[in-house]
Amino acid sequence: MSVSGVSSSTSSVDFTEMRKKMADMMAQRMSKDLDTDGNGSISKSELGKASQAASSSTSKSNSTSSSSSTSSQDELFKALDTDGDGGVTTSELSSYLKEAGPSDGAHGAPPAGSPPSGPPPGSSSDAKQAPSAQQRGAFAYQQLASALQMSSSGSSSSTTNNSISVTS
Repeated sequence: MSVSGVSSSTSSVDFTEMRKKMADMMAQRMSKDLDTDGNGSISKSELGKASQAASSSTSKSNSTSSSSSTSSQDELFKALDTDGDGGVTTSELSSYLKEAGPSDGAHGAPPAGSPPSGPPPGSSSDAKQAPSAQQRGAFAYQQLASALQMSSSGSSSSTTNNSISVTS
């Protein structure tokens, strides 16, 4: 946001545009974390590895069947791979995140919910230790799966003005 000094100018923050930029940044980070072979797209296999890592980090507290996990993974991959070429590009991921977010005027948690408290799943309690690539991939998968759940639930809300004016 840009406010020009102490004059009586008005600046506007467009939350729709901000949400789009955030989705682009998240997509770039998630692509980096999930694209383990570095070829520029996320394969079904790479998504599966992230799903397994996410499942193993939560399996202590949750009991899920592998068939429902595979079904959810297939559903997520289908939603992400919009051109059906077998790979999810950063652009496809960004588009998905933009669509999975709350509709205009919606309030509440971001598309993937609140960040988990504490260190990333599977990491030690030493806060100075950076999460491994596998842990980052697992977290990215969890965020995408949460976004798919939210978009599948069909939450709707009325459209409102998504900007705030700041007068100085």
